[in-house]
Amino acid sequence: MASIATLRDLSEALIESAKQENKLDKITSDVEDFYSILSTSPELKNVLWSSTYNLKEREGVAKDIASKRGYDSLTSNFLSLILELGKFKSLLNSEQTFIQKLRKASGKIKAEIVMASNPSEEDLSKVKAKLTEVMGQEVEVTSKVDPEIIGGIIAKVEDKVFDGSIKTQLERIRGILSQS
Repeated sequence: MASIATLRDLSEALIESAKQENKLDKITSDVEDFYSILSTSPELKNVLWSSTYNLKEREGVAKDIASKRGYDSLTSNFLSLILELGKFKSLLNSEQTFIQKLRKASGKIKAEIVMASNPSEEDLSKVKAKLTEVMGQEVEVTSKVDPEIIGGIIAKVEDKVFDGSIKTQLERIRGILSQS
């Protein structure tokens, strides 16, 4: 079925519907889960992508995933429409952009912080508050430990990286000293 609808049009329609039904957080979670499943199952991705399987079979697979994972009907219908309109490849290629658009619409941004050791809950709260202030939106923080940064913190928020690690500071000093 030929269509002039773009993934952008379809995603904007999904976001508007989700806002109207007050389901934006659920839809965002569903879409993140769907991308996660596809990243861990190349076979599944190939089934949904391949023209070897007819549209009804691919839609059936998408509906099975949606049902088993507890996706909202908006998400399930969106996935079926993406397959029907031949936009699945675009969906795969737009993962980061699409998820960022969903998060932005919900007023939330995800951030990953990297520290040399496990942060305390108090440290996480402080980092979350500061990132929320800097970004002007609520930030959901996940943490990762990397002893190689020695100390300090690296925060990755969308396409921005705030690097306050001791390792980076030492490398900058080394670069300055080697120029002298």
